[in-house]
Amino acid sequence: MRSFIAGGRGGTWTRRRALLALGAAAAAPGWPRAGVARADATVRLGYQATLWGAPAIVAEEEKLFAKAGGNVEVLRMSSGKDIRDAMVAGKTDVGSLGATPFIVGAAKGDIVAIAMVAYAGKTLALVAGKDTGIKAVADLRGKRVGSQIGSITDHILQNVIVPRAGLKKGDVQVFNTKFQDHVAALAAHSIDAFAGVDPYPAMAEHDGLGAIVMDYQDYDITPVLLAANRPFVREHPEAVVQFLRGWLLAVKIFREQPDRAAEVVWNAFKAQGYTMPLAVLRKAVGRLDVNPESVPALGPYLTDQAKVLMGQGQLKAVPDWNAVLVREYLQKAMGG
Repeated sequence: MRSFIAGGRGGTWTRRRALLALGAAAAAPGWPRAGVARADATVRLGYQATLWGAPAIVAEEEKLFAKAGGNVEVLRMSSGKDIRDAMVAGKTDVGSLGATPFIVGAAKGDIVAIAMVAYAGKTLALVAGKDTGIKAVADLRGKRVGSQIGSITDHILQNVIVPRAGLKKGDVQVFNTKFQDHVAALAAHSIDAFAGVDPYPAMAEHDGLGAIVMDYQDYDITPVLLAANRPFVREHPEAVVQFLRGWLLAVKIFREQPDRAAEVVWNAFKAQGYTMPLAVLRKAVGRLDVNPESVPALGPYLTDQAKVLMGQGQLKAVPDWNAVLVREYLQKAMGG
């Protein structure tokens, strides 16, 4: 398998080259279209019930996987950690993972990345409850913070953001709270703040329950990887390519029709019982950099994150990125 990591055996792909390749692929004979042959296997896709799941939502709701000839079963889950655990258990074949669950899965399981979902630093935020007096990260001392333990969002909060504010572990009371429960916990005053993923920070602001103190963009590029079980990839390469062709159709909608993408995601969240004006969700979607390719900073970033996990005793060694970051299937899906 060829690596898609910047500087790896697959070469460096800049955002401009990715855009050009995506555009060229749309006109190529291999670009997905109605009437193509069906895939040879069903792909079970797990996605987060946050904005990070937006490309999967658009692909499913707009029936883009079927249009590309894929057979895809979509499963909504709470976090990347839950998706990774389901992948390791053989319950899902492909999933969108943040860096922390991906690195651990790649090191301890047979998980590879077949593309990128997005770069999501702007979609993560620290939200302070109304009248809590929290105006900056340093104000979290002694406060109760909801954060989904095991997620990249929590990892960055506790290992990067809190230390840079001069706080130590123990200065902040972190409560393991699922992303989708953050707004309710803030409303119930069981937490003073939360480290969350859009659209939940946007919801909290809209409902007047709190305010965004800061987002993560200055701390972390926050890559979201499209990961897959290696045995499934090897056994069903054509199904993987068909799946990626459908995924790329969703990418095109985000890039060329962002308002349409936002409306599809808005309707999906509304069906789950969440309410907010469409304009609020459009703003949140605009903070998600949907990009299927790697950026030059990806390799060093993953290495740095792996070293942090090694220091915490969660890893024994940095994974071989050339072995776990592959681009040949994405290249085929793009018509190359």
